[in-house]
Amino acid sequence: MRRIQLIGLLLWRGGLLVAAATALFETSRLLLRFVDLPVQLEIGFGLGAAGAVLVIASFVLERIQDHRAEGDLRE
Repeated sequence: MRRIQLIGLLLWRGGLLVAAATALFETSRLLLRFVDLPVQLEIGFGLGAAGAVLVIASFVLERIQDHRAEGDLRE
């Protein structure tokens, strides 16, 4: 893959992730308006969710790296 194609792919994925995060954020704010939580709890829930996503992403990346290092297990 050429460098310009790789940059385009990364920008496209980044934009998609930003759009998904914004949609999730706005949806969660809409749902939290009905509950009337303090702002501190809203921020805490958001940070907790972001941390959970980062942990799951790191597990997936670690599994991919382990798979590449081990190779095919059928050999």
